[in-house]
This record gives sequence, C-alpha cells and structure tokens, in this order.
Amino acid sequence: MVYQSNSAGRVAYKAQAGLGQIAAGGAGATVLPISGGPGAKLSKAATESQTIRNDGMSIRGRHGTQKTSSSYNAEMWLGSHDAILEAIMRGTWDAAPLSKTQADFTSLTTAADGIVFANGSPIDMGFKIGDIIRATNLPDAGNNARNLRISALSANKITVPETLIVNAAPDTNCTIARPGKRLTNPATLVRRYFGIEEFESDIGKATVLDDFVWGTGKFSMAPNGIITFDAGGIGTGKIRPLEAAYFTNPAETAGTPFAVVDATIRLGGVDLVELTSFDLSLDIQPSAPDAFGSGNIKYAPDVFTGPLRVSLNLTMLRKDLQLLADFVSETQYSLNILAVDNMAEPKDFMSITVPNFTLGGVDPSALSKQGGGRTQTITVPPALVGIDTSATGNNSMISFQTTAA
Repeated sequence: MVYQSNSAGRVAYKAQAGLGQIAAGGAGATVLPISGGPGAKLSKAATESQTIRNDGMSIRGRHGTQKTSSSYNAEMWLGSHDAILEAIMRGTWDAAPLSKTQADFTSLTTAADGIVFANGSPIDMGFKIGDIIRATNLPDAGNNARNLRISALSANKITVPETLIVNAAPDTNCTIARPGKRLTNPATLVRRYFGIEEFESDIGKATVLDDFVWGTGKFSMAPNGIITFDAGGIGTGKIRPLEAAYFTNPAETAGTPFAVVDATIRLGGVDLVELTSFDLSLDIQPSAPDAFGSGNIKYAPDVFTGPLRVSLNLTMLRKDLQLLADFVSETQYSLNILAVDNMAEPKDFMSITVPNFTLGGVDPSALSKQGGGRTQTITVPPALVGIDTSATGNNSMISFQTTAA
C-alpha cells in the first residue's frame, strides 16, 4: 500500500474553449507554482429529512447541489501568473508596441524629473500615468536603458520620479518606448473557463475540476520576504477523480521569485521606505447558483461574476499626520508597484497601478512601553476604489505591465 505524501504532486491548468467544453487531456497545460493553500475542494449541501418519527430517530437525509472551489498560495515571478491575472481581469494582455521617435516629437530634452518633447503631446501619443518606459540613444548614457515610471503627463512633458541627467540640448535621434505588454480593465468582458488538475504522484491519481473560473487574487509583501500571489476561484461543481494524470508534461514558467526588498511602492506621489506589510486584493465575486430541473445534473449551470472589487491594506511606520489629514479631506490617491528581477539594467519587471482611490482608515498602533516604532495601518475598502477616466489614465481600476513574453 502506497500513501500520498504532502509534497509529491503538482497543480496544472488549461483554458477551455468555453463553458462545458472540457479542456482536452494530454499536452497544452501549464504548471501552477504553489507554496500551499487549500487546493481543490468538493462540497455538497446536506439536506435533512423533516419526517417526524415517534421513536425519536431520524431518516437519513440526502445530498444536494455539488460545489467546487480551489485556491492556492504561491510566490510570484516574471510571467508566473499572467494567464490567471488575465482571467480575473476578464481582459486580454496587449502586447502592441508603443515606441516614439523624433518623427513623432521632432526633438526632446531631459530635465531632472522628466522628458520634454519639442512637439507633440505624450498624452495624444498614448502614454499613460503608471506606464513604465525606457529611452534609447539619448546622449547621456545614464538616461538610457532604465525603467522609468510615468508619474505625471502634460501637453509636452513626461514626468518621472527617477532622477535623470539634465541635458538642454535638443536630441533628434532617440526613442521612448513602453516595453512589454499591458493588461487593463476591458470595455467588453471576456469570460474564461479552465480545467484544473491536482496530480498526486505517489499514488498516481488526479483530481480534475472542470468549468473552473479564476475569481480572486491577492498580492502580499512583508520585510525580508518574497512577493506572493494567492489565486482562487470556483467551478460549476463538476469534478472528476481519475486513475492517472490527465495533463501530460505541463509547461513550467521558469523564473526566480520577486524579492520584496527589490520592489518600489509609490503611494500618493511618494516612494515609501517605511512599509512593514502590504496586500492588494482583486475579487470579481464568482458565484455558482443552486439550481435544479434535471436529475442527471447536480451542479450549477454556470459561474457568474460581478463587478471587480479592489482593496488595499498597508501597515507602515508613523512619521507624520499627513495620511490622517488626507483621510479627513478625502484626498484622491494612486498606487504603483514596480517589482523587478535581480539583473542588470534594464531589469525585467511586473508593474501594478491602482490610479484612483481614497483612504478608508488610518489606524495608529497603541502606545506602549515596549521598544520599537509606532505603526499605522491604512485600509482601502472596495467601495473607495474606482475607475480612472482621466485623459492620462487607462480607463481602468487597476492595470498591469510586464516584460514577460
């Protein structure tokens, strides 16, 4: 008799063509890197018999509708969760290049805080606040091949928080480009269904959830840690216990996890140095309703999703009362996270932008005789996160950009 160990197994997923169109077994699946989590679960409603018996006992009840769910903890690296983020956002990664040259702006100069075009508007050219851009062929090498975060846009200037080498001489032989691909909230939602397999290699068995919808994701950071992303969702209730692996040789996304210490978090126009914890959650509120009518179908007819809900929690050392004042005055905030690989410039990256929210709470820790710094916890509930409809935004509640293929 062989028993299953905790660690000898893997999780893989594969997109379906649509609801009820089961993902074919064999090749084409992708390994989901995991570090734990509840995993695939089946539940059923327990329906109690209401028959009254004189002997004080009960008739055995019956099973009701099947429910399936799954969630996993995972470390994040370049490209590790791109397909899942795409599914939660109900959009599609846009890999169309955005690259502008002197043909678009005639010439440019560099200020300490940005790039100034002689002609043309960076807004009209398609650049957005939160974009990561790179310059090439500028006369000062220190301004080239760097990840620059766009923090503001005007009629002729791209403002960045990075410090550039000032050069007032017009340059006519350079390129400003937005590398990689972007994911924003789409105007038309794309519904995606997946097959999820948990293969337990010690016993050689597999559990497959069909018609599964990724519906939640949570990014987390802590000092001396790895950036994590916990993804979850639900299915219609379809589940298959199998005697062998369903997906063969699923592809793995190679990479090294993003370190928290390498990440840059910008809140309300300020790069933070005092964070002690952080999390950012996405939730499209997936629901598989109970229904009946066919004795052969004991699960929901579909998984329905709702409006995207984004929430934030930050804990940081307390240095002033500015956040409290902004909470009182309902000041609009934005957030940008830039996670990078440990490599030479220009570094591969994942960038996250939440462009439009207000604070929902500023809670200081209790005063104490114990040593250490006083902290404050900032909460941003979903009700206070909204779409950015400005000309310099992505018409989105949250957006992503990455150099992953």
